Amino acid sequence: MSSRPESANEPLSSAETLPRVLNRFDAITVVVGSIIGSGIFLKASTVATELQSFGPIMLIWIVVGLVTLCGALALAELAAMLPQAGGPYVYLREAYGRLPAFLWGWTEFWIIRTGSLGALACATVIYGNELLVAAKSADWLPAFFADHIPLTHNAQGMVSLLLIIICSVINVIGTRWAAWVQNVTSVIKVAFILFLIVAPFVLLKAKTDNLQPIWPADWSLAFFRSMGIAMIAVFWPYDGWINIGPVAEEIKEPQRNVPFALAAGVLLVIAVYLGANASYHLVLPMQDVANSTAVATDVTRSLLGTHWLWLAALGVTFSTFGALNSNLLAGPRIYFAMARDGLLPAAISHVHPRFKTPANAVIAQMAWSLVLVIGAYWWTAPDPPVPGPEPVTSPMVAADAQPVGMIAQWLRKAFIPKSGPREAFDALTNFVIFGGSIFYAMAVGAVFILRWTRPELPRPYRTWGYPITPAFYLLVFAAALVSLLLDALPQTIAGSLLIVAGVVVYFIVVGRESAMKGGDK
Repeated sequence: MSSRPESANEPLSSAETLPRVLNRFDAITVVVGSIIGSGIFLKASTVATELQSFGPIMLIWIVVGLVTLCGALALAELAAMLPQAGGPYVYLREAYGRLPAFLWGWTEFWIIRTGSLGALACATVIYGNELLVAAKSADWLPAFFADHIPLTHNAQGMVSLLLIIICSVINVIGTRWAAWVQNVTSVIKVAFILFLIVAPFVLLKAKTDNLQPIWPADWSLAFFRSMGIAMIAVFWPYDGWINIGPVAEEIKEPQRNVPFALAAGVLLVIAVYLGANASYHLVLPMQDVANSTAVATDVTRSLLGTHWLWLAALGVTFSTFGALNSNLLAGPRIYFAMARDGLLPAAISHVHPRFKTPANAVIAQMAWSLVLVIGAYWWTAPDPPVPGPEPVTSPMVAADAQPVGMIAQWLRKAFIPKSGPREAFDALTNFVIFGGSIFYAMAVGAVFILRWTRPELPRPYRTWGYPITPAFYLLVFAAALVSLLLDALPQTIAGSLLIVAGVVVYFIVVGRESAMKGGDK
């Protein structure tokens, strides 16, 4: 590993820098495309189940949206001040030193970023499978292809792997290509959600009676705990706003375009999310939203009938695929920056001589994402049917008496307390939110620290509403962390252990680096 200087003022060689090829519109679609993915379609039922009244439901989406906006306004100051690849990694390094910065990259690689990629690839395939089923019902598919629809569990796993590979190849061959995919998918996903918002009024299917009750009858402690659970759920649909930081080095005029893109993108997402949730509840009764496993599909069925279900599947597929591409675009820049600092192998900081992309970082991220997807599909695979009159006991259950089997069963029940992909999705998102939110809060807090420790750094943009806006973000984060500790304990324990493991690895890396320097003297 090579050693890089820690200071933001140290110039980087041209061989280690990425060209500025993204314009303002690209930057906005990175923000919008990173945030809007699966959450607006999969978390609405969780929120409705917990709150059961329209007023608090809309309030929780507004509050988390404003919290996200406050975090984005703080991040904009840091990104405009330090427009380098790596984003939060650079901000944490400058504010707190190399260890917290390394831990951010460590958790990003091993679970937060790559886990999100796996979940988004799986979600894309799930809704893509629904699209194929709808196409089969309409006799749009050739007979030889239709015979294999719906896709089997293993086939869905193979397609998930293929999607990650395809997106990774796009991100290797050019940042402009990745930006083009991001732009197209962002426009399609926003257009689909706007359809869901407008159609109930155009088709006269909006029913204000569905909004009842507006407020809960009971304001007990149990209700406020439900508010906490709902808040955690809504953090996932708003997750991704921080993704513009890692690509700031490739944005033209970052001092102007990054703050604008963050503010405009987050405000657009808030408006779209509020409109979508209002539409869900205007079309479907409260209990139907709470019980829905695919709310966009159910709303489309109510608006247009079963023959148009392919439209919902197509819209959500593009939404999740765009979010997959956005995460593939942002993540490698973090590992690229870490390698420039000597905290990862120097090869990760290699810029492809032809494509001018961090190709090795993209490939490394792809490789671990593929491993996670393979593991996830293996973990959730149904037991193969075995002919015979006697029922076959699951190998997992049969192994209960053995230590390994008992551990596997405990892990399965801890992370997926109920069987089914929806419960697995919720457990994974809680895991990602726990790990990510800690470092998001530290990045927002870096605004306070760097104003005190590095007042000489140029600040072409200063956080609007400082110090209230970043303080509000940190206050709500603290409340969300308490709720996570109460209601998602297995995920918080696992996330904490992962971070502790990162501390050990960091000191091993630093120790080797120091030994190499000593040997050179």
